[in-house]
Amino acid sequence: MHCFLALVLVVSAAGCAAPLLFIGAGAVGGYAVSRDTFEGVTSKGEEEIWDAAYRVASIMGTIEEDNRRNGQITARINGARVTITMMPINLTTTKLRIKARKGIIPRIGTAQEVYAKINIQLEE
Repeated sequence: MHCFLALVLVVSAAGCAAPLLFIGAGAVGGYAVSRDTFEGVTSKGEEEIWDAAYRVASIMGTIEEDNRRNGQITARINGARVTITMMPINLTTTKLRIKARKGIIPRIGTAQEVYAKINIQLEE
């Protein structure tokens, strides 16, 4: 019984670690903070990030709600509800957080993809 439990724990741990390693390697300055949320800090101002995030969300899916004053965009992308949040740290640095869920199921891959595309927009 103890061997079975140990095997289940090892497989479970490996199952969680592999996607996190992939996500960490695939992102530009970002990391997974939970099973449905990807975030990072960029050296761009909130206005620049807002424009890039709005552009990416409208290309990838449908914007359902946007609140520029609160720095939040909600969109439907690949069937998932995606919330993009921008939190200014100072005038030239902003934290960008992307949360993606399809119903109750986390979609970290969608969150990572949106994050990466926003960063690509910021570089252009």
